Amino acid sequence: MRILVITQKIDEEDDILGFFSGWVKALSAEADFVDVICLAKGKFDLPANVRVRSLGKEKSNSKFIRAIKFFIYSLGSLIKADGVFVHMAPEYVRAIHPVNFFLKKPVVMWYAHIKVSNAAKWAIDHVDFILTPSKESFEYDSDKVISTGHGINTDLFSPQVDVVTKPLSLLSFSRISKVKRIEILIEATRILVHEKNIKNLIVDIYGKPARLEDDEYLMSLKKLVVEKKVEQNVFWKGGIANKDAPKIYANHQIFVRLQGGGGFGKTELEAMAVGVPAILPTTVYKDDLKDFVSDLYFKEDDALMLSSCVERVLGWTDEHKEKYVTNSVNLVSQKHNVKNVAHTVISLLEKASRKATM
Repeated sequence: MRILVITQKIDEEDDILGFFSGWVKALSAEADFVDVICLAKGKFDLPANVRVRSLGKEKSNSKFIRAIKFFIYSLGSLIKADGVFVHMAPEYVRAIHPVNFFLKKPVVMWYAHIKVSNAAKWAIDHVDFILTPSKESFEYDSDKVISTGHGINTDLFSPQVDVVTKPLSLLSFSRISKVKRIEILIEATRILVHEKNIKNLIVDIYGKPARLEDDEYLMSLKKLVVEKKVEQNVFWKGGIANKDAPKIYANHQIFVRLQGGGGFGKTELEAMAVGVPAILPTTVYKDDLKDFVSDLYFKEDDALMLSSCVERVLGWTDEHKEKYVTNSVNLVSQKHNVKNVAHTVISLLEKASRKATM
């Protein structure tokens, strides 16, 4: 099968979208040829049966030039393609529709957002299937919606035996944004350091702002760190490439997610694939990690409860930690593997193709 893939960026060094190069590689193992059109591209190393063409945002091409290039690239590719996979870009479903209305190539879209935009609603009506990590990640009732898991590259994200874990270390890994509730981690750090007397606690916060309001939020967080007197414990690390993330996870004892709602997020699954305990404000994992729920769950915005979870996990025995590693690694490998997502994409495109010819 020959497929057209449309996405925002191909760049393995990007701190947000770097993971998608691994998705393309997984798709290339299932398809004869993968033709990628992206808004921007950077560094990547992909198999010979993959072609990547950028619309030129990285070169500051105007929107008009990008639109012309998209029409030329997509028309040529659609004619030869057996199907289309659109990743988190419902506006491109609309963009290819005038041509695909006549060519009738099957389209599968990946979408993982609780709030469904108008563009996404339109796209849903014009694609054959919508893939999403879980029903909690996409609150939209349609027979087209299929849950696949998050698509973690388990060849990359796996236990790192050569990495030394820093003692008494916590990790936060997310975009710096108010919705991420990072202030809760700072307050939990204050409790752990000044009330529970864990003076040598290390809290590394990875991520960077994306918008002006995010810059302002970061400034407020830095002031909060000073106010809470945890300047010697909290460290701002900025963004890092996805390919470098496994060693960062493995370098820490605990991963913490602060934002509640929805199902699993990508970052905690990456942490779990590496074997790092992930403390979350959701019990979405309760059936798979039932022996660990009491230590890994805190109520959203409850810094005291979070600090208690951290204290308990820091006290795990080696035997209990090893049991967690086995369970968490198996969970990600079996239910959130990128190879499963790639296989599902190809299978659904083949299914839609057969249906179209009946």
